[in-house]
Amino acid sequence: MKTYYSFNRDRLLSHLLTSFCALAAAGALLTLPSAEAVGPRARPEPASGEFFPCFNYAGPPRQVGENLIITFNISNWRTSTGTFIGSAEGTELDVVHRDGSITKHGSFVFTGSVTGRQGTGTLQVTFEGIGNAVTGHEVLRAVGRQGTGALAGVYDEVTVEGDVGAPQPGCNFSGAGTYSGQIHFAP
Repeated sequence: MKTYYSFNRDRLLSHLLTSFCALAAAGALLTLPSAEAVGPRARPEPASGEFFPCFNYAGPPRQVGENLIITFNISNWRTSTGTFIGSAEGTELDVVHRDGSITKHGSFVFTGSVTGRQGTGTLQVTFEGIGNAVTGHEVLRAVGRQGTGALAGVYDEVTVEGDVGAPQPGCNFSGAGTYSGQIHFAP
């Protein structure tokens, strides 16, 4: 009889544990946003255009081992065009390796407007990628989020490709390039 009681107790504990796990999983799923709750504008839309960065030294470059570390203040020497129309202010950290390859990380605040939204606002953008010190060519991956004003609820993922060249007035280096990717609008 004791064996029978023990079997039922173990079976009850097993059922309780299974029920608890099922409830925990259901509760976790309920916290995730559903496609219907976000609405039809949540579908990604294409984003593309041109940008014109201005790079100024934030401090002197410094040698660390075989690498050269450079921090730039970045802005625009000309207004960006396309899906994002406006300007940017931020910083970029470049690690220039002995072979001329560059590892890039940075962030900036975009101020302006986005196709599909009335008005202006700001968008926090972070990026990382690679460049070439010999050719001046760069390829970056950028993500924008945490918008304000008309850019609240905007989220973007773009690939940025361009070339750094001769200075423009007020820039140690300037560049030009294109961006393409997707933009999402939350309600």
